[in-house]
Amino acid sequence: MIAKLLDFLDIDAETRALASRLSDLLSPRVNDVIDEFYSKVDGSRISPHVNAGTVATLKVKQKRHWMALLHSRFDDEYFDSIRRIGMRHRDIDLSPMWYVAGYMRLKLSFVEIIIRSDLPAVTKGQFIKTLDKYIAIDMALAMSTYDAVIVD
Repeated sequence: MIAKLLDFLDIDAETRALASRLSDLLSPRVNDVIDEFYSKVDGSRISPHVNAGTVATLKVKQKRHWMALLHSRFDDEYFDSIRRIGMRHRDIDLSPMWYVAGYMRLKLSFVEIIIRSDLPAVTKGQFIKTLDKYIAIDMALAMSTYDAVIVD
């Protein structure tokens, strides 16, 4: 299934190399992005599971997830991680609506970093396209796993 999705999204060796370079660009700012994200989540009262006692751990996990995603081999370890995320979201009753909205909020912050960089316009476009591909596969797999565990 993953191989078919990778092929469908044209995630090839060139895309993987771009993802690694994108990680280098985003890495210095990822803490700021994650801090801003959790500030918004906390202020929106989306989930009682995001509180002073959990935010520090969630921030570490989010940072680890995004950096691992951009270096992903899309192997069993990756798929197991996505399955755990889906199951956890089910367990805390996180609506898929908020899951997708959260992804978009993070994506927009990452795109802002790309746009404000000193890179050539073509490279910025390649980075945004790569980010979209990686978010699409990550979200598709997480949502399909989330749906599968809901049925259980």
